Amino acid sequence: MRWILRLGIAVMAMSISACATAPTPHRPESVKPVVLPEAKPLAASQARSEEELKVVASAKVLIGELPNAKVIVKGKEFVLDCIGTVSAIFYRLDIDVTKDFGKYSGNGVNRLYMTLKDRGVLHRDKYPRVGDVIVWDNTWDANDDGDRTDDPRTHAGVVMAVDEDGTIHYVHENMFKGVMVEVMNLLKPAVASDEAGKRINSSLAIATKTGGPKPEHWLAGDVFNAFGDVLKIESFLRVSAVEGEMKAGALIATLP
Repeated sequence: MRWILRLGIAVMAMSISACATAPTPHRPESVKPVVLPEAKPLAASQARSEEELKVVASAKVLIGELPNAKVIVKGKEFVLDCIGTVSAIFYRLDIDVTKDFGKYSGNGVNRLYMTLKDRGVLHRDKYPRVGDVIVWDNTWDANDDGDRTDDPRTHAGVVMAVDEDGTIHYVHENMFKGVMVEVMNLLKPAVASDEAGKRINSSLAIATKTGGPKPEHWLAGDVFNAFGDVLKIESFLRVSAVEGEMKAGALIATLP
């Protein structure tokens, strides 16, 4: 994969927050995603492509960063909220997942979801591809109306690995701990640990207020919306050297 000329000027980060600060349970029928095709599941043992391995390597660089930390990736500054984390992971590979964000409204997660939807790469396979983006619903009360069931597309992460039992290891920005790897299992979405005690679904949805009751649907698998195969549209999202130079020294507008 060709790397663009590293820019010497840090650009203001995209802090397209939609990723943390209050709870919410499962999405109602009205906000469920469209019916998406089920592709043939990938075996967990299948050899990973060079592109998939690069996504994993890029993500590992960010693991351990604090919530909303600022990092410079190839001359561009990112704030590591959930969308900032996903964006930084791919930007290191010259892939700009925010390329079409200006076409859509809403928070950063919704804009990413719509980008992937309009490009036809959303899916709901139980065994996703390493490097797929994950979109979740109702992880917090994004519209601040006190209802924890009407907040679609509020959080995002990236698939790092998939176990044979369907446990998906994903990297994301945990609002309390920062960038880390957690787990989700769509074969048992409402189960925290399996019979052997293995953790298969991490906590994801948070309470509407500190000390408030836990949402009815709070595990990662239980608030899952869809995957998006970013690598399938890699050429469309490619950052050219010319584009990079044009952005040097400019401010990227912070989206709501």
